[in-house]
Amino acid sequence: TVQNNCLFVAMGYLEAAVFQCTYQLKTLTTAVLTVTMLGRSIAAHQWGALVLLMAGTVLVQEPPAKGGGGADSSAGMMVGIGATVAACVCSSVASVYLEKILIESKPSIWVRNAQLC
Repeated sequence: TVQNNCLFVAMGYLEAAVFQCTYQLKTLTTAVLTVTMLGRSIAAHQWGALVLLMAGTVLVQEPPAKGGGGADSSAGMMVGIGATVAACVCSSVASVYLEKILIESKPSIWVRNAQLC
C-alpha cells in the first residue's frame, strides 16, 4: 500500500527515534480530519495538547548544534519527513473514513460483524 511504501522510505532516511516522534503527527492529522470530515468539535484544551505534540515533534527535527551534516543529510531528512507525513495522512484518512462509513450506515449486527472483520 501507499502507506507502507512511505514508511519504508521514511525508515531509510530517518533515524529510528526521529521517525517514531515524527509518526506521532498521525494523532494531529486524525484530529484535523475528524473535525473536517465528521463535523465533530474539539475542546480548546485538546487543541492545546495537539499543539504541544506538534511542537515536540518539531523540536526533535532540530539538527544537532555541531556540524557534521551537509546538504545530503538535510535533503534526506526532508525526504524522510515528507514520507512520514504522507504515511500519517494515509493512515488518518483511512481511519476517519472508516468511522464515517460505520456511523452513517445502520446495518444488521451480522453485516456489521462482516464489516469489522
